[in-house]
Amino acid sequence: MALFSDRFIDELKFKCDIVSIVSQYVPLVKKGTRYACVCPFHNDRNPSMYVNPQGQFYHCFGCGASGDVITFVMEMESLGYVEAVKFLADRAGMELPEYHADADHKKKKERGEVLKALMKDVARYYHANLVKKEEGQEARDYLAGRGISEEICTRFGLGLSLGYDQMQAYMRRKGYSAADLRDCGLVVGDRLSDAFAGRIIVPIMNGMGDVIAFGGRIYHGEKDVAKYKNSTNTLLFDKSRSVYGINFVKREKRRGNPFGHLILVEGYMDVISLAAAGFMNAVAGMGTALTPQQAREIRKLTDTVYVCYDGDDAGRKAAVRNVEPLLAEGLDVKVVSLAEGMDPDDTVKKEGADGFRKRLEAALPVLEYKLKLCEDACGLATANDRAKYVKAALRVLSEVENAAEREVYLAIVSAKSGVSVETLKETLAGVRTAPVAQGAAAEEQGARAGRLVAAARFVLNRLISGCEYASPTDIGTELMPTEELADILAFLKEKEGGKGGDLFAEDAPVSVEEVRAVLNEEQTFSSSENERKYYADCIALLADARDAKQIEKLKERFKSLSDKEEQRAVLAEIQRLQRKSQSKNQ
Repeated sequence: MALFSDRFIDELKFKCDIVSIVSQYVPLVKKGTRYACVCPFHNDRNPSMYVNPQGQFYHCFGCGASGDVITFVMEMESLGYVEAVKFLADRAGMELPEYHADADHKKKKERGEVLKALMKDVARYYHANLVKKEEGQEARDYLAGRGISEEICTRFGLGLSLGYDQMQAYMRRKGYSAADLRDCGLVVGDRLSDAFAGRIIVPIMNGMGDVIAFGGRIYHGEKDVAKYKNSTNTLLFDKSRSVYGINFVKREKRRGNPFGHLILVEGYMDVISLAAAGFMNAVAGMGTALTPQQAREIRKLTDTVYVCYDGDDAGRKAAVRNVEPLLAEGLDVKVVSLAEGMDPDDTVKKEGADGFRKRLEAALPVLEYKLKLCEDACGLATANDRAKYVKAALRVLSEVENAAEREVYLAIVSAKSGVSVETLKETLAGVRTAPVAQGAAAEEQGARAGRLVAAARFVLNRLISGCEYASPTDIGTELMPTEELADILAFLKEKEGGKGGDLFAEDAPVSVEEVRAVLNEEQTFSSSENERKYYADCIALLADARDAKQIEKLKERFKSLSDKEEQRAVLAEIQRLQRKSQSKNQ
């Protein structure tokens, strides 16, 4: 069920024209019927993103980002769907209705506002403790010893818990209830003790800058106590979706300081230490395992990530594990190697900012890093070492799908191990061999299928873009070569008179990835007549493919028939379809 009514969303999009909204974030230049801009979702040097006012959608031909005005706000502000709708509704002066999926939305919304206010007040309280002349002196000295200045403390809102009872007593005087404190994870036990008692406090914020959680670090050198303590999941905080530092990076981008890459570190103290050394583009996942949701949040801000985890065995394993969600999001990932036993904080202290920058410059692509780990683990000194290295390296390369990429890395393994590339290939391939003829046939079949998909995508591209010569009635869904493409056409037929941006609605029954592929199917033509002809040719190609498929089915049916009358009827249909195809090709 849709979260909001179609009528409300249509009115919202009408009042929040996509050109007007996008232009508030990036300058737009009109090109024909569209607007072009430098894409804000990747390190774009030349304008590669276009905004289509007719269809009310945007699409980047560089990184593939696309969507409607709601999607754009979700990406730029790191908001969920409901929050983005509220953001736009507030801008348009529209009252947000209670959405259908949750009858208690109003109550939850009001509850959420109370808890956000509480967390903001608690953050201010903790920060005030840190700057107190006497009470905060020891904590400030500790932070200064780690190279964290007062300016950095203020930037990150660092604070201090003075003990078990002071914070909650102060918040109760401000009118917050015990239930409020519990629901934010601020207190523990029957006595409602401060969950972060006696620790330096790190506020954790979402992309909008709201405080949603806290982290606490010991600073007296206590024994038998966890060094770090973090908030548990609450109504405001979901660890699996949160990325520490993302709000600071967004702030820098708004100030005109776009970063070509982000540095992903293990914890918030690493982020703070790197900022103290001048690296303002570091973020950290909350938890040891990076989640797909966190990787998605990171992708909204960059297309290149440098993974910089601790220089120990645990850090190296975590780096290998956590690159996978980033790669799955299509990010360009490199892995930074730190000296044994060093973390980013140790590195900038010992080697300085320039030394850390050199570490970044020496970062390796993921596959090279994995092969380096194989080499470090096995060694190359003896024949036995090299044999172990080859076995481990081939296990890594067996995951590589691209043959050309695989061959490049096989050459590296060959040079290090002394085993020929041919032998490595044979070992890697194993029994996976196929007859050449079979491979050629499969290749031709794949090429033919690719041509049909490209033709269907172009036709849909013209429909979505609102071309005056293109109409959903020009083609039937049965001509679409894939189910995903048929779904898009069916949606356009149902929404005749709607906008291409409707395809990005929360409840649209289409594959958004396939919609993006359709939008990528642009062609350049010398004239509008040639464009129209190509459009018609694509439809004809799809119709021919449909007829050819039908002919093959009829031939198979003909073989199974024994009744002469049925055979004649099937044969007549085959001949009709063949004549139809021949007449079109003459």
